[in-house]
Amino acid sequence: MMPRKGVRWLAIAVSIGMAAAVIAGLAVVGSPAHQRALRMDGRRVSDLSRISLQVMGYWSQHKSLPPDLVAIDAEQIHTTDPVSGVAYGYVVTGPDTYRLCADFDAASESEEVGRDGYIPPGGQRWHHPAGKHCFDMDRKSPGAPSF
Repeated sequence: MMPRKGVRWLAIAVSIGMAAAVIAGLAVVGSPAHQRALRMDGRRVSDLSRISLQVMGYWSQHKSLPPDLVAIDAEQIHTTDPVSGVAYGYVVTGPDTYRLCADFDAASESEEVGRDGYIPPGGQRWHHPAGKHCFDMDRKSPGAPSF
């Protein structure tokens, strides 16, 4: 039988080990708030990608870029930020070019490659800092910003 003092030290050591494991886990995956920010930013990128596809659809019908996001079929896509409800930025910058803007909660991760190695179409091109960021788009490359 272990002496009472030994049980106390064992309990302290186990508690310290568990606390270290929790801290290490948070350091690797980030806090729940950071993970939520990344999920919301992923949603924003997905929305912007879908908007660019709708812009291409508008172009194919009208042979011009839509004047604003109201002109595209907004019933099938989200044209507003999922948190603030503010409309995404959209500005026509030329006959074939436009700019899409959103306010991001966090900088994009350095790797946008999924765990299975899949890279979404244009995935490497959607890098963004935290805060307001705009992507220059070309109607000839729907779904991904141009360089």
